[in-house]
Amino acid sequence: MEATKQNSLLKNKQYVYLIASQLVSSFGDWLDVLALMALVGLKWEVSPLQMAGVMLSMALPMILFGPLAGVFADRFDRKKMMIISDIVRCLVVIGFVFVTSLWQVYVLLFIKGAFSSLFVPAKNGKLKEIVDDEQMQQAMGISGMIDNGSKIVGPMISGVLVSTAGIYWAFYIDAATFIVSALLLIGIKRSTYEKVEAKPAEQKVAFFSQLKEGFQFLKGFPSLLFGLIVLSLSLFVLQIADSQLVILFRDIDGNTIDLLGYCMAASGAGMFIVSAILTRRKKSLPINFAIAVGATILGLCFAVLPLLIHLPASMIMVIFPILFFIAGTSAGIIIISFNVGAQKATPVQLSGRVFGTINSMTTFAALIGMAMGGLLAEAFGVVSAILLSGSLLTVVGIATFIITRFLERGDRVAKGHGRLQGETTS
Repeated sequence: MEATKQNSLLKNKQYVYLIASQLVSSFGDWLDVLALMALVGLKWEVSPLQMAGVMLSMALPMILFGPLAGVFADRFDRKKMMIISDIVRCLVVIGFVFVTSLWQVYVLLFIKGAFSSLFVPAKNGKLKEIVDDEQMQQAMGISGMIDNGSKIVGPMISGVLVSTAGIYWAFYIDAATFIVSALLLIGIKRSTYEKVEAKPAEQKVAFFSQLKEGFQFLKGFPSLLFGLIVLSLSLFVLQIADSQLVILFRDIDGNTIDLLGYCMAASGAGMFIVSAILTRRKKSLPINFAIAVGATILGLCFAVLPLLIHLPASMIMVIFPILFFIAGTSAGIIIISFNVGAQKATPVQLSGRVFGTINSMTTFAALIGMAMGGLLAEAFGVVSAILLSGSLLTVVGIATFIITRFLERGDRVAKGHGRLQGETTS
């Protein structure tokens, strides 16, 4: 029965075009990420604060434009938004080939992030348009498998390119993937759902009032809102460590670029396997249980990393990818379970605003974590910063276990108001 549903989903041409675009674009993104880390972190050897600035430049546009992008995704054609975003990001990635100083990297990353913030809610809204609720688990699982499958292959290929042909080839290939992604999106139909419109005299008021609707909707589901809060807190703590990993890797003997590529690929493999497993499950995991398990294990993995950097290089080349595989598995449990729950609960006409709110909250938390990571690493050293991050994340996971059971009553009240599975109140 499950296989029949998945086959039916793959016969949905609109969904196939969308995931094909995602496949190409995600593959290119992971080429881009490793090349950029190699450029600024290893070749230019930037400081912890400068590395935090790189990460902040990626995340800040999501904070500034995330809620607005969600409103745009509900007002304008999502297909056009995604295509325009792909074209602009192609041009930006080509710009990385010509940078000569760090401030130029910051500017290009900010522009790329701004158009990525338009793409994400448009993509999530389009997914809600073209996939039925009963197939959403499979759709999100396949989407996750693509994202994380590309995270396996992308860093490996990027590592080979960076080591042999040079850093800039990875940027050229990434730019090309955005063009291919845009061409695939042409095959998707225009939005047919009823868009939110306002009379000219009311547009300014309506525009800003819609920014609040995403959060107001989430308030109706205490379990989902709590999951978002814990997810944001987890990302804040995680980014203290994640933003400084390249700095940590500089202290490891051996081929740092290869190790970084293997670890990124191992993390992607863990998330890929989790995506495959969750795709085949008939029921999604409870959101807060998934976050509690994932955060606890993820925190332990990061807490162990800085204690192992002085092991022989041959041991590190084995142990680090294993830890990143476990960490990727844990992160996959958190992210996929939360996204499936949010997709199922959100009506199509509100999906842009709801996911714009979700993206803004999580990105804001990550942004503060990146800044904190740079400050802590500068003040106390990168080893102490990552050890603290892993320990705190473990505490967050354990605390979530304790709190979760008190939220079930609130969700039952929300269900009684008929607001699950895309239903709206009158």
